[in-house]
Amino acid sequence: MIKPFKILPTPFFLFVFFFLFRPSLLIAQTYTQVQIDSLQQCFKKSTDFEEKNSLLKTLSNFYEYKGDWEKYEKVVNKMLELQHEKVDSGYLAEIYNKLGISNSCMGKNKEAVSYFAKALEINLAMKKIEYASNSYENMAAAYKDMGKYKNATDCLLKSLEIRKKTKHPRIFNNYMKLAVIQQLLNNENQEEYYLQLARAEMQKNDSISPSNKAIFYNEIGNLYNDRGMYDSCLVCYKRVLDYSTQIGWNRGIAEGLGNLADTYNKLGLYDKSIEYHKKSLKLSEEISDCMGVSEENLYLAELYQKKNNKNLALFFSKAALQHSTECNLLKQQANSIKFIAEFYKTNRQFEKATDYLEQYYRLNDSISSTDVKNNIAELETKYEIKDKEQQIELLSAENEIKNQRIRLAVLFIGLLFVIVLFVLLLFYYRRKEAAFKQSELQQQLLLSQMNPHFIFNVMGSIQVYLYKNEASKAAEYLSRFGSLSRSVMEFSSKESITLKEEIEMLKNYIELQKASLEKPFEVEYTIDEEMETDFIKIPPMLLQPFVENAIKHGLNDLTYLGKLVLSIQENGEYITVKIDDNGKGLHENTNKGHKSRAIEIFQLRRKGIEHKFKKRLNFEIQNLNDLDKTKQGVLVIIQLPILNYD
Repeated sequence: MIKPFKILPTPFFLFVFFFLFRPSLLIAQTYTQVQIDSLQQCFKKSTDFEEKNSLLKTLSNFYEYKGDWEKYEKVVNKMLELQHEKVDSGYLAEIYNKLGISNSCMGKNKEAVSYFAKALEINLAMKKIEYASNSYENMAAAYKDMGKYKNATDCLLKSLEIRKKTKHPRIFNNYMKLAVIQQLLNNENQEEYYLQLARAEMQKNDSISPSNKAIFYNEIGNLYNDRGMYDSCLVCYKRVLDYSTQIGWNRGIAEGLGNLADTYNKLGLYDKSIEYHKKSLKLSEEISDCMGVSEENLYLAELYQKKNNKNLALFFSKAALQHSTECNLLKQQANSIKFIAEFYKTNRQFEKATDYLEQYYRLNDSISSTDVKNNIAELETKYEIKDKEQQIELLSAENEIKNQRIRLAVLFIGLLFVIVLFVLLLFYYRRKEAAFKQSELQQQLLLSQMNPHFIFNVMGSIQVYLYKNEASKAAEYLSRFGSLSRSVMEFSSKESITLKEEIEMLKNYIELQKASLEKPFEVEYTIDEEMETDFIKIPPMLLQPFVENAIKHGLNDLTYLGKLVLSIQENGEYITVKIDDNGKGLHENTNKGHKSRAIEIFQLRRKGIEHKFKKRLNFEIQNLNDLDKTKQGVLVIIQLPILNYD
């Protein structure tokens, strides 16, 4: 079942938007209910402002961690009352922020935006820029839940602009939330772009919190989900569950359970999907998350409808409608009503179906009209600003000297524009020319790998297997040869390919070379399992020339068993590749007067790649006997730049 009404569950991303890096949560989880009762008694008896303030903060942190938002809001309102005893603007901003959090978590997003805006106003007035960036981030959360993705994006970018100047640790959060919004807008390319930026931020930090890991793998899992790669989905969502369980993060656990349920659903495992959705529903009810409860109820209704259990399908759909109505979640409410209308229509109860369908259209129209009003208000605001600017320009135009200066400035800007345009066109032309040369070199290299001698050797090996009645081996190598040929043709027109595609091409090439040699050799692959090979992009076919040299000049005609080792590890923004053979070494396998055409082309491609992407492409060749007299062979070390991070 495809989730038609939900892309990312709100409970999970409320935590992402509000609570990351809050030390208070780590403190709050150590308190028992008995201690909480004791704290409340202490507050009633206390007369000291600082002591009462500290007690209220501790209580609010506890209820925040537990997700008991009603009690949390009562405590925060007491903090607001306490503020009147001692006026403190910073303290007041913190209270408004807390009230914004509780209102948003209870589905009252309009009120939440109002509180966050008050906190932002105070922080800007006090020139507390970093606190202002947090206020922008919090407002983005509420706007996102309201479906105002433009407002949410604007707030996140303002927050990001502030944090980049101070290299704030929460930059990761901004990128992840921007990725979330892009997924909600079905913009896969931009979603992947922000995910890569978030990934790069994670790599810069020495320590990565379990909550950050859970958030990142949840979003990677969603990306796999969109691409139908369900096995990879399950791996990512189970990691979300593991990391969330480590810190007792109920919202993360509910998210992991819900997404696992969705994946099992798509795999046709309906009973297992129901089991996980019910676990997620139970947890959402425990933490009083209205959005999560309404969504999980609707998913269960859809699953029971698939299993033709009409009673349970209707029960859960009406539960979803009740919760979404209580929380004023208009879109979820409309989705629930539409499901119920379709249910009655399918079961030929047309009068009830018509009634619910009319409710759906009325509600849908009100949602649309609200969006229109918001757009009109935005346009009106812009118009008022523009009108004021025009009035200022008219007043300035009365001064003749200023007019002359303006005309000269316009003339100068126009001339400057022409010069800049000319420079850009020249740069564009040279860049296109360089790209053409680079493409031509790449095609030469790719075609050199499919030379007639190599093809004849492969076909001869396949023929030998056929003569020996080893049809399965012949079919296997014929399949590998076809796959290699297809890769060569496809890669010749690409600027970059995934690391996974490069590895598969190399394995095919090595196996075909093994089959074509009279004396076999061993192959060992050491590839980091933690690497996201589906998302890491590198220049195509840069490794093959070194593998070819190792086999052709190092492992050919040996009197002992040869061995080729291919090691690939991720190292920051680079992939480190080691190609190691136990062959004859550089001194014996170098023919005087012969220079590999493939290596020459590699050197030219290397210069072009470094110039275009502004990243070094390092490589070195070492004779193992020079390093250790007990060893022989050649070691090639190559550092390939990862192209995703541009």
